[in-house]
This record gives sequence, C-alpha cells and structure tokens, in this order.
Amino acid sequence: MRVRNAVKAVCFCMAAAMLYSALYGVFSWKDTGGAYLTNMETFYGLEEDVADVLFCGSSHCYCSVNPAILWGQHGIAGYNLGISGQDFAGTYHGIREALKTQHPRVICLEMYGSAFEGYEDKGNLYRNLLGYKPSLNYWNAVNALANGEEKQAILWKWPIIHTRYAELTEQDFRPDTISRTYMGYKPEYVYEDIGEIPLYQVTESVPIGYEEEWLRKIIELTREEGIELIFFQVPYLANEQFQKRCRYMKEIAAENGIPVLDMMEMLDELGMDTAQDFMDWGHLNEYGARKVSAYMGQYLAENYGLEDKRGTEGYGLWDENLKVWRHLVQNHDLQQITDLGSYLTNLVNLQDYTVVLIAEGEFPGEAVEGLREKLALTGAGESFLAGESVCVVKDGAVLYESPKEGCFRFMGIGESDLLLHANDGKMHIIVDRVEYDRVEYGIAIVLYDNVLGMVADAVGFPAWGEGPCVR
Repeated sequence: MRVRNAVKAVCFCMAAAMLYSALYGVFSWKDTGGAYLTNMETFYGLEEDVADVLFCGSSHCYCSVNPAILWGQHGIAGYNLGISGQDFAGTYHGIREALKTQHPRVICLEMYGSAFEGYEDKGNLYRNLLGYKPSLNYWNAVNALANGEEKQAILWKWPIIHTRYAELTEQDFRPDTISRTYMGYKPEYVYEDIGEIPLYQVTESVPIGYEEEWLRKIIELTREEGIELIFFQVPYLANEQFQKRCRYMKEIAAENGIPVLDMMEMLDELGMDTAQDFMDWGHLNEYGARKVSAYMGQYLAENYGLEDKRGTEGYGLWDENLKVWRHLVQNHDLQQITDLGSYLTNLVNLQDYTVVLIAEGEFPGEAVEGLREKLALTGAGESFLAGESVCVVKDGAVLYESPKEGCFRFMGIGESDLLLHANDGKMHIIVDRVEYDRVEYGIAIVLYDNVLGMVADAVGFPAWGEGPCVR
C-alpha cells in the first residue's frame, strides 16, 4: 500500500510539473518593450559556446548595438543581453547565467547602469528576472534585486503572470520568427530632435554608490573567467551628474586596465545627427544604432583578433538574424514610398516575398503605357492591365492570374492563408482573415514577407494619380 501511494504521489508530482511547465510557456511574462520574449529567454536558445561577444546593460545597450551588423560586416558572433532598467547587480547575475552555456572572448558593459539605484519600475524588475530558468543564480538574483514580499512572487513567477489569461494572443501559443532569431536588438524608426548634446567639462567624479560593489564583482568575475572587459557609453542627452558618475567609472577602469569607449566624445567621428538618430533623449533609433554598431564591430575586429565565423557550422542563427534584420529594414523602406512607379521599381528582384496585385477599374492609356514595363518586370502578365484582374507573384514567378469576374482562389503563402475573391463588384484580398482593400479604382498591392511570415505592406495607388496613396 505504501509503495502504491508513493508511486501515485510521484506520478502526481510529475504530472503537475509537466502541466505547470506547459501553462507557464503560454502565460509567461512577455517583454512588450522588446521583441515579446526577453533577451534572457531567447539567449537560452543558443547552442553552447557560440557567442564570442556579449553586450550587457540597460535599454541604452539594446537600442544601440545590433549584432546583425557585427555579423554582416565582420562575422562577429555577438549577442545583446541588454534589458530595460538593468543596473550592475542585474548585469552581474545576467553574466553569471550566460556563462553557464557560453564562454565569450569579450564582454562589453554599457555604463548607464551606474545611474540606477534599484528598480523603481516593477516592469523593469520583471524584465530583468522573470526570464531566468530556476537555479541557484536565479535565487541569488531575486534576493539581490527584489525587496520584501515581492521576492516570493517573483521566485514562484505564477503569482505575477497567472492573470495574463485576458491578454493572451495567438503569439503566446506560437512565437513568431522574429522572436526565434532575436539577438537582443530590433530596429525602431521613431525619431525626435533632441538638440545639441552638451559635453560638460567635468573635473570631479561622483561615486556610484551601491552599484560599485556589483561593478567590481563583474570585473572580478570576467578576470577569473579570462574574459576581456570593455566599458562603453553610447550617445544620449546626459546631464552633468551622470557624466561625473562616468568619470568615476573611468577611474575604476584605469585602475583595472579596462578600455573605455566613450562615444559621447565621438559624436563627429560617428557622424551622429541629433535630429534624426534618436528616438528620444536617451535612446538611439535604427539610424543611430547603425553608426554605433559599425564602430563597435570595427573596434572589436581590430583589437581582439576575433575569428570571422561566417560559413562556420553552428552559426546559422546569426545568418537568419541578419536576414530578418535586412527584411525589417527593407519593409520599412518600402512603406515610405508613395509613388506607384517607384514602388514597382523596388519590387523588382525582391527575394522571399509574395506580391498580390489587384487592378480595379480602368486605367487611362497614358498611365498604362508608363506602367506596363515596370509591371512586367515584377512578373505581372500582359493581361493584368488589359482589364480588372488579379496577379500573385512569388520571387518573379506567377503563382496565379485571373480576371476579376468569377475570381475565387484560396492558397497558402508562407505561413499564412490567402483568399482572393470577387464579390459585390469588388476584389477582396484576405490574409489570415484580415482584409486588405486599399482603393476602389487603381492598383492595390499586398506585399507578404515569406521570411517574417507576415504582411509587410498593403498599399493602394489611385488610377489617375490623383491624391495620395492609401495605406
């Protein structure tokens, strides 16, 4: 009887653990300030001992350093572990967690962590802790970063995330391609003119308080592991007090023989444009990040003898990440085009896209002649402009072509479902149950990105060129 009860108890515990694990995967905290999953969660997806460089720090870090650029230009296998609001205590435990599976040659520590004194924003506290797997290091991190009663809630995680049932979306059950290939950075195109960045002539330094203990632990840990450490500061609208704290960090760096890359002193060298390269006073956007990332990649390649890992087995995820980033940039650029002729020109030679073109109404003769050649280059057949019709093209090859009358076609494109049908005298384009109708008379284009598994753009151009395009 006792043996039977013991077996039942073990089976119950195993079933409960499996159920908890399955449910937690769906309900788990999603980092809405990043790429849905936190940088630590996606970091666990790396194969062992592949990351040569880690970038650690706060949002200043993950908004500024794009591993895809380092990989594309130099073959440097880097990963950005930056998390919003991360102080040096959080960075220390993040590095310890990373070293369980990786042994990087270099760790680049972003300096804004010296400005923090704990976690006033609970969202940032959750971002920095809930992505960890259970372990002694997780226990230590929670005890170092959290206070009072919230420690137990964070350790168990479920008390924090169980109410997410009302927020669940399809992405909770099926993470997208971008999350799977995420290396800690994604492009942002919001911009704000932050004006001139003042560089104070600071002659005194200000101690960084509680954070100094953790900074010195980071220095000690990297030294024990034989890892090169770099301090770096990215451009932003820093006040005088923070620049004094940075001076104190530079003194610690000099004391320990640690290089410092202070990009606040390199604004001209980097070609920083304060009207275009920032999303707000503290964070770079995609354009600013390209400049910082290019500089970081060149510096690392020239000073640390890092091997070019492109084409090396086990590094396919970096190739995928580069491809994803290039598609995100390409899609954004296409979304800015408002002229039909220019748009068609940019569609030529696009790879890994499916293009749906709809002709609604009749085009004037002169308009047809001006567009005929460009449409042909995209893959659209001669019959497309002869009358109202639809054409589906993938990488220059026609998948489907039909006149409007009687059109009804269901087909798979990438990871999605496409439905084309004529009803009530109008063509309907439906992708994954979302309808994309942009013009009553003109050309409608739906651009589907087969790499990202999503509609990249949906735009309509009026037949007579009157009025703006419609998105």
